Amino acid sequence: MTRREWRILSLFGIVGITQGWAGSAVTHALPFVQTEFALSDARVFDVMAIVRAVALVAIVLSWWSDHHGRRRPLLIALLILTAGNLATGLTASLASFVALQSVARIGTIAVGALAIVVLAEEVAPAIRGYAIALYSLLGSMGTGVGLLLRPLADAGPTAWRLLFLLSSAPILVIPFLTRSLGESRAFTPPLRRQRLTAVLGPAHAGRFWRMAALSFALSAFSSPVANLALIRLENGLAWSTGAASLMLVLSSTPGVILGLLIGGRLADTVGRRPTQAIAIGVGVIGGVAFYSVEGWLLGVAMFLATLGGSAFAPAYASHRSELFPTEIRSTAAAWLVNAAIAGGLIGFAAGRFAVDAWGLSVTIGVLGVALALAATALVGLPETKGLTIHERAAGTDPPTGAIPV
Repeated sequence: MTRREWRILSLFGIVGITQGWAGSAVTHALPFVQTEFALSDARVFDVMAIVRAVALVAIVLSWWSDHHGRRRPLLIALLILTAGNLATGLTASLASFVALQSVARIGTIAVGALAIVVLAEEVAPAIRGYAIALYSLLGSMGTGVGLLLRPLADAGPTAWRLLFLLSSAPILVIPFLTRSLGESRAFTPPLRRQRLTAVLGPAHAGRFWRMAALSFALSAFSSPVANLALIRLENGLAWSTGAASLMLVLSSTPGVILGLLIGGRLADTVGRRPTQAIAIGVGVIGGVAFYSVEGWLLGVAMFLATLGGSAFAPAYASHRSELFPTEIRSTAAAWLVNAAIAGGLIGFAAGRFAVDAWGLSVTIGVLGVALALAATALVGLPETKGLTIHERAAGTDPPTGAIPV
């Protein structure tokens, strides 16, 4: 990486840590929320489904960024995320909790989509996957901070609100980011405004629907696997808060680190498609196993699940950024994120209605098989490793992009 690319990554590292920490607070607090509001497992599914459904609105910020630039929508999304968590930490009712976390989720989704687009536009093709992997790694560090703070929620019946209050702290760095963050070098105002549905049209449909099917199936599987892990450990297997959090940190941290670094490197050297295929296989094995085994094997299963999921992320993010032109890149990314949200909703719906009939382990297994089948969509997609998104993205021009000097 060039010096400028390291500076860009450092700035977006703040964004990544914020997204990871604040965006995962709802998952970390979920067992405590379930207890305080006396929610059944079915009602937990309902709450998470509502939060995810509202997040579909985040596509508006991405569409805005394709017409007026990436910078302002990204900063607004960060404010929405952190302010939403701050307000959640002060709420007293289930209804306000759901409403505020739905708003915060809009910020989380928009931050993730826009940050990846800007990084893809700002770094050289040869290191694009690796740069996105490092960004994701910093996001995972933010998630880890939240996990380590979970024992604070044991201080009292309402202490889980501290998790949201503390995760809103990055709101204090938004003024710094406002001063430091410039516009992406790849962005130029389009000659004509593209329709919100332009990516769904004939010119891009072949690529889009394959990527959407993969995004949908991945989220349908990974959303319940990730979001119900703490509930399985604490409310299902009677693990303590500290033990459950420690096990997830110890098993998922090496999986995330190795998965992101290996996945990012493989995406840049071997290719986007084979990396995604291998990662899906590893992730499905680990995710299904986590809901089928007990004891120390839970740690092995979680390691494999996070290894596969983390290796998939930079390859998929690079691929989706390279498959679509600059004038619709953010909107395409948002549509694909919405496909993931829809997949997550279906995954939770499967849990809502199928768990009682089939059991949790069988339900997760069926979702895993569906993801493996969806991975065949990769066959019809072009390999984009080494593709130049923008001629100025190689770092040889004056630094007038994401970091103004």
